[in-house]
Amino acid sequence: MYTSNPSTDTSTSFNAKNTNNQPRKKSDLSCVVCCGSAHGYNFDAISCESCKAFFRRNALLNTERLKCRRDGCCEITLETRRRCKSCRLKKCFTVGMRKEWILTEEEKVNKKRRIEENRRLRLTNVDETLLSPNAISKERMDITEKQDLDLQTVVLNKNPAYPVKTAPIVRTNDFFDYVITAFNDGFKLNPTASYGWSYPLAKKITALYQILQTKNTTALRLISFFKRLSEFDTLNEMDKVNLVKNNLASIFFFHAALGYDPINDIYHEGILSNDTLLYGSDIREAHGNNIHVRCILIMRSLSSIVQMDSRIMQLTLVIFLFARRLSNTINIREPPLTNRQQVFEAQNIYVEQLWTFLERHFGIARTIRTFTTLISKCLLIDALFRDIQQDIHENLDLNHVPSIMRTLIDMS
Repeated sequence: MYTSNPSTDTSTSFNAKNTNNQPRKKSDLSCVVCCGSAHGYNFDAISCESCKAFFRRNALLNTERLKCRRDGCCEITLETRRRCKSCRLKKCFTVGMRKEWILTEEEKVNKKRRIEENRRLRLTNVDETLLSPNAISKERMDITEKQDLDLQTVVLNKNPAYPVKTAPIVRTNDFFDYVITAFNDGFKLNPTASYGWSYPLAKKITALYQILQTKNTTALRLISFFKRLSEFDTLNEMDKVNLVKNNLASIFFFHAALGYDPINDIYHEGILSNDTLLYGSDIREAHGNNIHVRCILIMRSLSSIVQMDSRIMQLTLVIFLFARRLSNTINIREPPLTNRQQVFEAQNIYVEQLWTFLERHFGIARTIRTFTTLISKCLLIDALFRDIQQDIHENLDLNHVPSIMRTLIDMS
């Protein structure tokens, strides 16, 4: 995750755990430039404070003014790093440090301002909650209601820019065929053509904005999929909206496993041939190495289930849609489900179908392991999403985030 120090530019604090789930010591990391002790990523490479500062001071200058007295063959170590600026800067670029990640003074000021504004906003939320649930200002409630309205227009087919009503698919004898047909039809949706919405981006499009735009498209397609299921269609309007709002952000991760390439760390977000690929390097660039590694571990585990049979994960998406709330984050403004029994019964239909399918094709032992894996990953995804949520709150201007994504991430 990005640190909050604006002078650090694009630095990533690295307090993760190692592969044995033990706290990582700072000495475990070595600067890729001079082999000194490093504390995290700076400008997209693990580096020490000295090499980070050196790169920030020199990377944007005219490199021709730096001359090496040994024909560019100097060895850069902790002891020799100050002897030759030319070779040191050359090695910085060789190991992958990016000069385009160096913030200008204006960008530093803007980033610091956004971070401080978001911190004050979160502190205001805490103070209001401690005072009374009724003490939330009307202005903030109006903002939240406006964001939710955009989600409602999609879930409830009330968007005039989306003229084709989504009708539920008639249930056939083949339950899996019914779900797969709904899934494939839902992912035929082309939001660019169907929705006339546009969101202004900053001139320098960051990886965070790109990921959120990609996930906005995925959200629209997943909602289109869910609306084709008769169990979802028969729910009352408020429960439909609340289920999508509370669970879709976590469902993103399970859906991502359907198109994840664990060998190349690439995500195929949809089933359209012209979909933009999402690379693991995009996630690392946006959120840092800690979150990137956690994503890889979760995706590899879920991908092994997809390799058993992709239909398992497609049913899992629906099962988690009907969950009361996948995230442990409590929002005092969130209304309860009006018909919990109907939601429970809908979820139970899919749980029973998935259990029967797994037991018939893979045996009881593997069925139990699969359900255990899915449930345990919910807990890991919840913790991961909270860190991603905080990262987005601290680094992005919510006015540049699609309104549906603002609602799902709770950027109110």
